Amino acid sequence: MEIFDLSGRWKASSDCGSYLWDSDIPSTVLCDMDKLGVFGKQGAFYRENNRKSLGVMNREFSYSRTFDLPDGFCANHQHYNTGDQYKQGRGDPSYYLEAEGLDTLTTITFNGKVLGRTDNMHRAYRFEVSSLIRTHNNSITIKFHNSLEYIKNKHLLRPLMLEDPEGVTTLPGFYTIRKSHCSFGWDWGPQMPDAGIWRPIRIVRIDGARFQNLRVLQWHSDTSVELTIKPEIEILEQGDYRITGIIQTPENRSIPFACDAGETCILAIENPQIWWPNGMGEQPLYEIRATLYEGDYILGVVEKTIGLRTLTVERKEDAWGESFHFLVNDIPLFARGANYVPEDIYLTRMDKERTYNLLNDCREANFNCIRVWGGGVYPNDYFYDICDRLGLIVWQDLMFACAIYDIQDNEFVDNISAEIRQNLERIRHHACLGLVCGNNEMEWFFVDYDSFPQTKENEYEYIKQYHIVIPEVHRSVCPEIFYWSSSPSSGGYFETPNDPNRGDCHFWEVWHGNREFSEYKRHYFRFMSEFGFESLPTMRTILSFTKPEDRNMFSVVMEEHQKRVGGNSKIVNYLTKYFQYPTDLDALVYVSQLSQAEAIRYGVEHWRRHRGRCMGAIYWQLNDNWPVASWSSIDYYGNWKALHYAVKKAFDNILLSIDGDDRQATVHISNESEDNIEGALTVHLITVEGERLATFTNKVRIPYRSSSVVESFDLNSFPTSAASSNMKRKVLFFAEFLTDDGKSSLEACHTFVPYKHLDIRKPDIEVGLVALGDVSEIRLRSTKPALFVEISEAGSSTPSDPLKSRFLCSDNFFHMIPDKEYRVQIITSIHPIISTTDLAIRTLLDSYTE
Repeated sequence: MEIFDLSGRWKASSDCGSYLWDSDIPSTVLCDMDKLGVFGKQGAFYRENNRKSLGVMNREFSYSRTFDLPDGFCANHQHYNTGDQYKQGRGDPSYYLEAEGLDTLTTITFNGKVLGRTDNMHRAYRFEVSSLIRTHNNSITIKFHNSLEYIKNKHLLRPLMLEDPEGVTTLPGFYTIRKSHCSFGWDWGPQMPDAGIWRPIRIVRIDGARFQNLRVLQWHSDTSVELTIKPEIEILEQGDYRITGIIQTPENRSIPFACDAGETCILAIENPQIWWPNGMGEQPLYEIRATLYEGDYILGVVEKTIGLRTLTVERKEDAWGESFHFLVNDIPLFARGANYVPEDIYLTRMDKERTYNLLNDCREANFNCIRVWGGGVYPNDYFYDICDRLGLIVWQDLMFACAIYDIQDNEFVDNISAEIRQNLERIRHHACLGLVCGNNEMEWFFVDYDSFPQTKENEYEYIKQYHIVIPEVHRSVCPEIFYWSSSPSSGGYFETPNDPNRGDCHFWEVWHGNREFSEYKRHYFRFMSEFGFESLPTMRTILSFTKPEDRNMFSVVMEEHQKRVGGNSKIVNYLTKYFQYPTDLDALVYVSQLSQAEAIRYGVEHWRRHRGRCMGAIYWQLNDNWPVASWSSIDYYGNWKALHYAVKKAFDNILLSIDGDDRQATVHISNESEDNIEGALTVHLITVEGERLATFTNKVRIPYRSSSVVESFDLNSFPTSAASSNMKRKVLFFAEFLTDDGKSSLEACHTFVPYKHLDIRKPDIEVGLVALGDVSEIRLRSTKPALFVEISEAGSSTPSDPLKSRFLCSDNFFHMIPDKEYRVQIITSIHPIISTTDLAIRTLLDSYTE
């Protein structure tokens, strides 16, 4: 097989003649328009500029180019890629145009002939061009039809869903097209439905046979892993085809294998190195390289990287109902992670480095799982490669979310079947792939939401799609991967889809339901796959899209960058439940992030304290696709919010947490490691002035994969004055845990009144800076308790390239016990930090006092 890459310079134009430009493919219309200044000098994300997108996209566009092929590419004899060798006596090769990603509705013309049409951005297309191709002066034109007009007309033809009663967050009819749903708007993303060639496109020459894929299955025993390797070959002309290959082990040992085409290779890996999720062990990987030959001539090469492990979801009856958890190498896993959405509105601006940084931030925050949400796109191959290497189990939604689909249309069924088959064949070999889920929230919506008409016809179509069509494709491609029809679900067929005692759940009573954080403690879910809480992005991010006059929480621009109707009001309403009102927008950003972090921490710690009954906490959401107020823990520019620092502690294998109220505090330690842990637990009752009213230390031991109560405290057992309303405002309860091996030093804090009612004092923090090789370490000490200590760079100017400008520490937004030294390493900074004057230190008290 030989490939001619068609990426590079194309001519692009609109049907109305308003736009004519050169485009570097892969690229898209809106990404190009942004570069050309159509949205203004500052781009589509500045102020309200994103609103121009619908006007730009309400038309057709064409991309075209001419090209010559290399000499010999179109020869009428067999040409193999082994130097200058040729093989005679075979028929003419076959030629195809292959497009991995066209967004979305296209007509493709090649050398003056219409090849075909596409209507699904989630799948690849192939068209034979053998009778049309020539060595010189080939031409290709791809016309992208108007997706806005398409969804409008389809929605009118058969309106399967009612429009959003809360407002125009998502365009009506988004569900009628196989295109990224969130490109039509979501309650965290703008309405920017793009078009273009967003993944590679090429001309392919096939000489007799094409090596398409390798199917790799594993069979584990105590001392070895048997691999079944089945080559998948497209044979266009009969020949003497054979496969030879090499497996490269993590210790760089080579294991050869060989078989004829159509046969299966079976071999054993003795004393295998087993792949584990992050926090359970290492991630050794085996590289497989297989080559297809005819005689001595190479026809194609396929490479796969695999990890040796068993991974499924275990469901079995128990005292609370039915369990639901990942089972990794026969060990139950408590899943800790977040929901992933597309990293950018402009999909071609996503790249391997940016995705690695995001996913490595997950590993650094002790994630072992990530859920790919079903309203975006299937990620690139490198996403799964990175998850393999970082030990992040992938919960993979198929791209169906919050919608009803027309399953009466047989063409639609064929279309989605091809989409699912292609994507599962592409990703099924990855060690990280733990679950394939049919859709996001649709079974639940049928039962509990008025926007989903509950007709027998609609319910039948749903069952056909998620219990017949998709499972049939799944069984034929990767039956070894666990399939789950919907999220949330208790097992399917509309049987209590958000049942807290079975399956997985989505919980939104905190935030959407306006319930207090304490509501989490009333629920003991088996697996929490979606719950969330909003905050503002970092101040640097806000500066990137606002003018000074915009910097008010309820300005037009600030509300434009908040796509949840009433979201900014809710952020303010929630934070006033727990915190005093901030002095300015910068302080409001800080406190909104504290409110978000406290909400998610509250839920995660509660569910981890009930390990065994609950076995997963995956919050909404990890990231953003543009600068916006949202549920993310990392904003669009890669800045960690307070939440990401909070879950770094809440997701640690060893978690110290306090469950308390206005007079009691119960200290828990949760241990997700594979070893029993022992250490010293110290608790303090400390006044706001820094006086220790009580301190005591106990030796504790916590078994592996368990959660235990290790201490209880009651203000009523203390001197009477301590339990009084006035005294509660003046004391804090701290717990410290240091493991005997010194590897873990943990802290937790409980207040007996909301933070807003604490009579806290200015902590007068001493700050020092020490150089430790290439790392700068900040050292802090205070004579009084300091709450939510934030370290940042001094100054708040807008960086020239926000995507490459962030400040990251080993810890942040933490509490300080008086007279204890805290050491924080600077991981990433925008500017060199050479003295303490380059740093800004803020505490909770600073947010509401001058």
